[in-house]
Amino acid sequence: MRLHQLIHPFLFALFFVLLLQACKEDEVSHPEVQTAEITALSPTSVKLKGLILNKGDFKVLDYGFVYGFNADLSETRGTKASLGKDAQTGEYTHNITGLNLSGYYYDRTLYARAYLTNEKGTVFGQISTVVMPSPNVQGISPSSGKAGDRVTISGNFFTNNKEEVEVRFGSTSAKIIEVSPSKVIAEVPTGININSYYSYNQVPVKLLMAGQEYTVSSNFKVISTVKDFAPKTGQIGTVVTITGENLPSSYYYYSVARVFMNQTEVSVTSYSPTGIQVQVPYTLASDKVSISVLIDGVTTILPGEFVVTPHTVSSISPATGLTGSSFSVFGNFPLNSSYYYNSNITVKLGEVPANVSVVSTGQLTVTVPYDLPAGSYDVRVTAGPHTVNAPEQYKVLSPVITGFSPTSGGIGKEVVINGRFLPNQYYTVYFGSVAINAHSVTASSLRVNVPSGLEAGKVKIAVKHGNQLVEAQDEFTVLAPSITSFSPASGVPGSVVTITTSGFTPSKSWTAVKFGTVSTTVLSVTEYTIQAVVPSNITGSMKIHVIHNGQTLISPDNFVVTN
Repeated sequence: MRLHQLIHPFLFALFFVLLLQACKEDEVSHPEVQTAEITALSPTSVKLKGLILNKGDFKVLDYGFVYGFNADLSETRGTKASLGKDAQTGEYTHNITGLNLSGYYYDRTLYARAYLTNEKGTVFGQISTVVMPSPNVQGISPSSGKAGDRVTISGNFFTNNKEEVEVRFGSTSAKIIEVSPSKVIAEVPTGININSYYSYNQVPVKLLMAGQEYTVSSNFKVISTVKDFAPKTGQIGTVVTITGENLPSSYYYYSVARVFMNQTEVSVTSYSPTGIQVQVPYTLASDKVSISVLIDGVTTILPGEFVVTPHTVSSISPATGLTGSSFSVFGNFPLNSSYYYNSNITVKLGEVPANVSVVSTGQLTVTVPYDLPAGSYDVRVTAGPHTVNAPEQYKVLSPVITGFSPTSGGIGKEVVINGRFLPNQYYTVYFGSVAINAHSVTASSLRVNVPSGLEAGKVKIAVKHGNQLVEAQDEFTVLAPSITSFSPASGVPGSVVTITTSGFTPSKSWTAVKFGTVSTTVLSVTEYTIQAVVPSNITGSMKIHVIHNGQTLISPDNFVVTN
């Protein structure tokens, strides 16, 4: 058999197989969907209706709707609302809520189309549209109110769903009571910052729907309410918080909220929408205080009274001391912010006011007045309407001089005075009528130098303490400076002579020596001796002259200069 006779039957069989295959493919069923209807339910919600005419022969992977505010809707454009894989032939619906129309104020057209996806791809229905309803606001009633009052906003809102509506008073959201297509009922909220706007008690009211903001009122008047205060008791200086709702909340409007305690206006220290803070004044003269608040021409007297509790005084230390000394008072004291200038706290010893400074809320420092006579005194601490006595008295002591040493000396001689003094203080000490400054080393002694200008002889020593002059019982003998002797009686130039003295102040700067009329070098000066060098270029017998503190003293005997 020839080759062409064998190929012909084969080609015929192949053609027949291909024909059968093509016929089978023509018999495959593909999906068909339609976008049936879009219905606006409210300004933020729609109902989408689709129709599956044929699911097709292949496995369904997903179906639903694609929607958006742009007509370009596809697998990659728009928002997909998937309903899953369980697609059934016939009508299906889906509600979309919470649509945000921000930026679509003029064109509020929503586009949507049904879709079905199987193993081979996605088919779409035609694009359908709906214009979303646009709310409008007509007004608000009443135009003023306090927290908890209900107001009605009238207009066209196209919804009954409270979740789709928000109302704000200023920046504070209100509770929505009721929503219908023609009205919204809201409750005036608490916490409105009524001072954030040009008029302290007027705020704008806004209604928010579908991403759009609508002005309901630009000048809703918020009525503040004052309710109570706390704490109810405390010392003067206690910070009292007046509570209420929608209170003035800015220092710039201080005159709007005025607070009175016993009819006396007090300064407001802090504002907030829920509380106004004031401080119980330190000048308060009563221990029971009524509080009233004047806001927007309306005075509210708050319930009850603020009871001022007294401060406490637990002890004093030390309990004795001189005038001019200080002691501590311990307790619990009301203080303002400036500790060292608390004129609200006064202390008296008996009936005599004393200077007081504040160390802390638990300690005062009191200085005993200099003109207070010796004796025992009650310590009385007054703050506001209360005066409290310390549990013990303070005993004021008199300054005394018990003695001094030495009992004699020349000008410049150091004298230690013993007695009762304020430690580490400067005093004026008198030797007769001549005064000199002195320093108390301890509470029992002070050191002083015999002042210049005194004549030789006996003088009284007295110490000035405040306005008192305290005199020693014994007298001090002022010694005149003198040369009693010198040794040796003669010597060559350059030799050293020791001059014995009395009543001298040991100071080289105050002392000079001459042999006759020739000055020489002074080597040393003590209280009782001076050492000087015999000058050169002199011979013979001569007096020794000592110039001390402006005085010239002459030796009783002659000194002989030898070769």
